[in-house]
Amino acid sequence: MRVEIVEAAEAEKPSAVFPPDEDFVDLRENPGAVQKIAAARQYPPLRNFLTTVNGTESIFTTVSASTRSDLPATSGDSAHEFAFEATLVFAEISLNFDRKQYAELSSGLKELLERDTTDTLRTVLRIASCDFPGQSQRGFCLGMRLVAEGDSPEQAELRCGLAMARVQQALLFRARSLKQQIGA
Repeated sequence: MRVEIVEAAEAEKPSAVFPPDEDFVDLRENPGAVQKIAAARQYPPLRNFLTTVNGTESIFTTVSASTRSDLPATSGDSAHEFAFEATLVFAEISLNFDRKQYAELSSGLKELLERDTTDTLRTVLRIASCDFPGQSQRGFCLGMRLVAEGDSPEQAELRCGLAMARVQQALLFRARSLKQQIGA
């Protein structure tokens, strides 16, 4: 899996707001609400990702998550692509104001994900600014975009689902490590 880390410029306007709006469903507080998300009902890997990443073993909260089929592919020879995008923040709000936390998270994820030598997957991890209106403060978030290629739309979607499981495993591994570092 090819992994690239991108850091947004400090002066850039925030890419996210947490919580995103008044309709935001906090899956950490209400795990069963995942069934209210149409995309999660239709695509089990997304439902599994949301449930796991917002679960008790995790230190993350999803700001947003989506999937989509990109037809035709933006790269490759007549391949199809299926993409997954998510934005995460730390559930412990105070951790979101330290860029170092996100830099360490990103580099750790990159190291874990690059162990997969598949050349049909690529991931971009983006450290970006995020507004936290409840704290009247600007902090950070981690955006991720995972793109899987396949010879058919079904193959690309299947590969994306399998890669999402790898990403969620890597996030949980990093969560355990970060919990130990911060004493949570």
